[in-house]
Amino acid sequence: MIVHDQDDAARVERYLNGEERAFAELYAKYRPRLAAYCYRLLLDAARTEEAVQAVFARAVESIRSLRNPSSFRSWLFTMARNEIYGLLRTARAGPTVELSEDVWDTETPHENAVRGEVVRMVREALDRLKVEYREVLILRQFEGLSYAEIAAITGNSISSVESRLFKARRALTRELEPYFDSRSES
Repeated sequence: MIVHDQDDAARVERYLNGEERAFAELYAKYRPRLAAYCYRLLLDAARTEEAVQAVFARAVESIRSLRNPSSFRSWLFTMARNEIYGLLRTARAGPTVELSEDVWDTETPHENAVRGEVVRMVREALDRLKVEYREVLILRQFEGLSYAEIAAITGNSISSVESRLFKARRALTRELEPYFDSRSES
């Protein structure tokens, strides 16, 4: 089931009726999420910023063609996906920017170190997956989208999305096995 956001629909309608501030609200709501999605697929801060700006510019240009304003999020992420895959096709270079480590408050410095190492391992394993696998994992696990929303964004059937998620999770597990097998033997 695709989630329809009536607040988004109202903002789109307000923008279409000439209220510029309404698009600024949509931008503020979706820019961080869109940037995170783009970065996780592109693995490059400069190309991420380029993609995000291109997507929002395209959204402003073509918002009148949006058939269902309440599906703005899916429409926006579909445009982002198209932009990302276009950039990936034209740029054959690998990632050039390292992800910064997120540090959560824990009880001890040891727990911080262990958590940071696990986050690093998972991110590196995720980065080694095929883009198609990374994409569905990011949309499902990080963005919390439904299978139907992912299908709408990727242009695939729901069963194809389910299959790709299964394969992506299996591939990620395989990538992480060496780390956790060696840790459990210690």
